[in-house]
Amino acid sequence: MAPDVNALQNHPGDVEYPVRARRRYAQALEAKRKADPAEMRRRALPVTLIAAPFGIAGFVLSFVWEVDEVIVNFFAFAVGMAFGLLVASIILARRDAGAPRRAQLAYIEASGRQPLTPRQQQILALDAASDFAVRGWNGSLAFTPTFAELPRELRTKHQDGEKSSPWFSLPVTPLKQLRGALDEQFKIVAKADAELLVADTLVMGLNSQRFAEIAHSDNAEHMMSRVAALTELPVFDIQDLARGSEEHPARLLLAADIERGIGGIRYAYVAGYLTADETWTLLEPLAEKAFRTYGSWDEYWREVLIATAFRTDSLQAVQSQRDALTELRTSPWPAASVAWPSEEARA
Repeated sequence: MAPDVNALQNHPGDVEYPVRARRRYAQALEAKRKADPAEMRRRALPVTLIAAPFGIAGFVLSFVWEVDEVIVNFFAFAVGMAFGLLVASIILARRDAGAPRRAQLAYIEASGRQPLTPRQQQILALDAASDFAVRGWNGSLAFTPTFAELPRELRTKHQDGEKSSPWFSLPVTPLKQLRGALDEQFKIVAKADAELLVADTLVMGLNSQRFAEIAHSDNAEHMMSRVAALTELPVFDIQDLARGSEEHPARLLLAADIERGIGGIRYAYVAGYLTADETWTLLEPLAEKAFRTYGSWDEYWREVLIATAFRTDSLQAVQSQRDALTELRTSPWPAASVAWPSEEARA
């Protein structure tokens, strides 16, 4: 549940939770460094500082052993340097292996983010499948490192990512890029747009609107049969989503709308349009509607999967999401073990 403000998460792009020192990180950083001349020059200094003493030692030893030939003296220096370079590569590779972990700790300290409450982790778990699929963060409000969480001096120094990132081993996406992607996906460019997304989702979200349109069209039977086939569910279960009463309105694709709404609001936070308090305030009614409508995580994710089949009309997309959910349930991610709120807790 994130009992500590310094609780580590997975390294972005990797599913292992929490992040640990791994050889693959050293290899990835070395490949990234080779593509950056400035980083290669920066790397040369510690390599030289470690290797040079071994070369000098070899050179000195050649005189101690009373070797008078210059060629042999320099050969001893070369052998010492070669050994020193080997030692340097081992030491620095071990350091690189733990660099993502150290960078994430530094990010947590710089951001000053607060530990999650059990309720907040439950809310974020409603968006866990998306985070898990893209190897993002689900144990924090931000699903990726963002300048929006960093102090003003770091933001100014790095120009919100336009100039550089504070940590070589933990890239932070430029704020301008995040805002462009947010606008493209959710048409959010201000706090008011985020508030409108929540209001629309609570009435009838985008997925439900499209589902309702087709459910009342001539293509309804074909669509529902196709979705049932893709999800391996009875067609009656798909038809039930479009049925309702005055007391119990049709659920349509509410689960997917909730997931999309939570994802969009978190994205608005990552892009810097919302404060943490504003974000949690907007997320609460979305989560409450999900917890009031569904009785378990299995029921909720089942209808998210139905929406994926409807939205993509792709067996591959459905299988990929099902596989991700299966992997998530067996992972050590907090979202995999957080409890669905009981009726007493919601009362």
